[in-house]
Amino acid sequence: MSIPVQHTNAVDLRKLVEQIPAWASERGLNPLAAVPEKPGRHVLLEDELVNAEAFIGLAHTCGARVLYYDSETFTADTFILLDTDDEDDECPTIEEELDVEAQRELKRLRRAAQTRDGQITAVVMCFMAEGVAHFWGREAPWHTELGEQRDEFLQLHRNSQAARDEDDRARTTAEVERISAELAGNPEFRAATKRSHHLDIAANAYPPPSDGDDEQLEEHERLVRWAVNQAVVAVEVAARRVYAGYERDLNALAQEIAAARILDGATTIAARSLLISEHLTAKSGGYTPPKRFLDLLMLRPPLRKPPTAARSVMNDPLPLD
Repeated sequence: MSIPVQHTNAVDLRKLVEQIPAWASERGLNPLAAVPEKPGRHVLLEDELVNAEAFIGLAHTCGARVLYYDSETFTADTFILLDTDDEDDECPTIEEELDVEAQRELKRLRRAAQTRDGQITAVVMCFMAEGVAHFWGREAPWHTELGEQRDEFLQLHRNSQAARDEDDRARTTAEVERISAELAGNPEFRAATKRSHHLDIAANAYPPPSDGDDEQLEEHERLVRWAVNQAVVAVEVAARRVYAGYERDLNALAQEIAAARILDGATTIAARSLLISEHLTAKSGGYTPPKRFLDLLMLRPPLRKPPTAARSVMNDPLPLD
């Protein structure tokens, strides 16, 4: 049942459930042990104004032919559950993480619930008149009080678990951000062009715990990979910013490279590209130049490969006859 009921003074609800059919029959009503689950138009009559017997009399006065009634029975085993079915068997449950005082309070609530196991918690009646469902209900005061105590306990300690989970996530995020920032600040990491190289650098810099179990090792690897991904993105963004600044004056950069005689002795395009790339990587603090930038730079006049002088072929003079 999902119908709200009124909370009144102590009353023998089991005896009330037994009396309802007799009272209904006396009024010419057909008692039916069922209550509509989802009423549309309905009213709830308060117990302070209309008691159970008077409600049945009202049903008769309104011309109702059926009196619906039902009751709920208390089950102690399911009254207070902290842990869900999808909890990891290898991880501490919420209940296992409770402090001593909280565990003592939990036991007290469960003992109180056991003393009420099988008792009726609420009684609801209903009749239909003019297309409107009329409801009347009464709930045992002990059930109201016990439910309020349970809700307060669950809210306090489930929130505590949620806060602990949030703290764990925050610590993990902070650790990833720390490692990511350190990797992005490493010139060797910045200069790496392959993801496998990035991962090798990170693995050497942040080795897994020597005494960790399989789950801890997997978590460590996941955290480092997460940090590597963030660091790679940060490096790419920084590299674009650095080379966008260089691109504003490619001629001056080309003249600087030419004046430093970096390309002396380089006779192939591959060798010249490699030397310029290494120079720019060192100049920028470890950021490898994008291929497009490198191509544009090498087209500047100071860096163009000088044309090979054409060799003049001298033909031997023909002998005179």
